[in-house]
Amino acid sequence: MKNLLYSLMLGLLLYGFSSCMEIDNFDAPDAHITGRLIDKTTGQNFITDHGDTHIRIWEMSYSTNPTPQSIPVQFDGKYNNEKLFAGTYDMLPFNGPYWPADTVKGVGIGKRTTTQDFEVTPYLHITDFEATLEGTMLTLSCKLSAPLTEITINGETVPIPNVLEIRPFLSLTQYCGEANYIGEYWTNSYRVNLRSPWERIDANGDGKSDNTYTIIVPVKKGYTYNVRMGANVNYTHQKFNYSEVKRIVVPNE
Repeated sequence: MKNLLYSLMLGLLLYGFSSCMEIDNFDAPDAHITGRLIDKTTGQNFITDHGDTHIRIWEMSYSTNPTPQSIPVQFDGKYNNEKLFAGTYDMLPFNGPYWPADTVKGVGIGKRTTTQDFEVTPYLHITDFEATLEGTMLTLSCKLSAPLTEITINGETVPIPNVLEIRPFLSLTQYCGEANYIGEYWTNSYRVNLRSPWERIDANGDGKSDNTYTIIVPVKKGYTYNVRMGANVNYTHQKFNYSEVKRIVVPNE
């Protein structure tokens, strides 16, 4: 009787091992999608921060109610994913500092590289950005412009939400923005606290700020900084729109 039990247990154990060693017949995902997030008002790549926005995708050829996936958009506005399953996808720029975009439906993604660009309209533009170093004091200045001064919400046309603030962002790496900055500059001393409707910022109604905004910050000798300015509006996650990045070398003397 014991021998029979041992034989049965050994048979089950060997069957389990053989099941684990069965060959997986499914191909690894190797479909490739790439593209750019483009500022609709300038035609240039959308200026953002590293990991600040995503492309949300749904594999519609797999399910009528698929779980969404996300592809991060890099700070230069480009995105890339080489590990998708071939199929048909719906795609949407998602969760960035721009007004809601339309979903692009039925994008076929296969083993050959598929390119899909998206146009979005930013909340704000940071313009005329200047960075001037005098000794160990760095003067940053900019103006604002609004690509849209009115938006439609639930069928009603309303002014854009209040502009909240303008902040400096300094980093010791190429990544510079709210996701990567030197924390000592994130204080109320180094910001322009606007909390204003756009009509106060742009009294003459040309879509541009009437004033130049200036922030002065101390920097350290012998350091090289990547610097930019950012501004946000009181909408969704209050994410920042950014200027370009400038590189500031502070002499060691």
